[in-house]
Amino acid sequence: MAKRTKIKYRHEFRWAVILTAFSAIWLLLANVTGLHDQRVDLYLSLEGLWMGPAALIFFLSIKSLRDNENEGELSFWQGVQSGTLVAVIAVPMDIALNLLYFLTIGAGFFDAAITYSLELGMDLGELDLFYSLPALLFRETTGIIAFGFIISLLVSMFLKSKVDSGPEEA
Repeated sequence: MAKRTKIKYRHEFRWAVILTAFSAIWLLLANVTGLHDQRVDLYLSLEGLWMGPAALIFFLSIKSLRDNENEGELSFWQGVQSGTLVAVIAVPMDIALNLLYFLTIGAGFFDAAITYSLELGMDLGELDLFYSLPALLFRETTGIIAFGFIISLLVSMFLKSKVDSGPEEA
C-alpha cells in the first residue's frame, strides 16, 4: 500500500465506527417509528433499505482511502481489502450494539415479529429459531461481512486508479 505509515488500520477502524454509528441510528429510527413493534409488518419489508446508506459508507471509505490516505492511488485489491476490513472490524461493534439494543429498548421485537408471522400462517417452531437473538447475530455477522466484501468489489472497480507500470513498448 502506498504511504500508509500511520497507525495500521486506523482508516478502517474509523469507517467501521461510522458504519456502526449509522446502524445505531437505523435501529433507533426503527424503534421510534414503531417498526420493531406496532408496525413490524412494514419492518420486514423495509429492513433491506439499510443497505443503501451502508453502501454509501463503504464507497466514501474507499474513496477517502484513495484520495486522502494514498495520495490519489488505489489498486483494486487495496480497495477490496480495506472495505472488507471495515466490515470485519465493524462486526464486534455491531454485535455489541445489537445485544445492547435487543436486550433493552428493542426487547419486544422478536415477540412482535413472531406474532405477526403466525398471523401469516407460518410455523411457530421455525419462527422461534429465526426470530431469536443468536439467529439475528449470526445473520448480522455474515451479512455485514458478505455485504462489505461484495460492495468493496464493486466500488473498487470504479475507484481504482491506473498506476503506470512503466513506459509502453511501441
